[in-house]
Amino acid sequence: MDGSTLAARIREAGHTLPLVLFSSLGRREVTDAVFAATLAKPLRQSSLFDTLMSLLAKDAAPRKIESAKPRIDAGMAQRHPLRILLTEDNVVNQKLAIRLLQQMGYRADLASNGIEAIESRERQSYDLVLMDVQMPEMDGLEASRRINQRWPNGKRPRIVPMTANAMQGDREECLAAGMDDYVTKPIRVDALVEALLKAAPRQDP
Repeated sequence: MDGSTLAARIREAGHTLPLVLFSSLGRREVTDAVFAATLAKPLRQSSLFDTLMSLLAKDAAPRKIESAKPRIDAGMAQRHPLRILLTEDNVVNQKLAIRLLQQMGYRADLASNGIEAIESRERQSYDLVLMDVQMPEMDGLEASRRINQRWPNGKRPRIVPMTANAMQGDREECLAAGMDDYVTKPIRVDALVEALLKAAPRQDP
């Protein structure tokens, strides 16, 4: 029994849980309409995480935010002001990160991919860029390389990757691309706070 037939049987049995197809083809087939999402093999851990967050957003996102509330310092932005750019293509992750930053008093600009992140830096300077690694158009690694090439250390923002990747070598790959830190998903409040405190406000225009 192949995956499409199994999915159809699950639906016929009355189950409504979301189904995700792992496909070597990397594209949807007409017979795969019962699937809520399709992921190409070999799987990327970050893509799998983002997909699960989107499909289970109603359950996952509120719990993460609520559990973090007691540990959030609402006055942090006043004591440690930062100009922040959030670069993230997944809507659920965007909302979670922005909400956490808002609870600390920060207002972050938003970019959906690496190209938009570079364009945002061209318009104004930032102290910190929270950068997703896997994104369409241009990923976080390439965007970080280009930011480092175009702006010297005194003018470029501190770049902190946010990724679900936890394989050996991933941190080294991020640092080699010119990133300064490493925050894993799902975002932990203590890790986010530590990343914010490491970023020093700059005075350059």
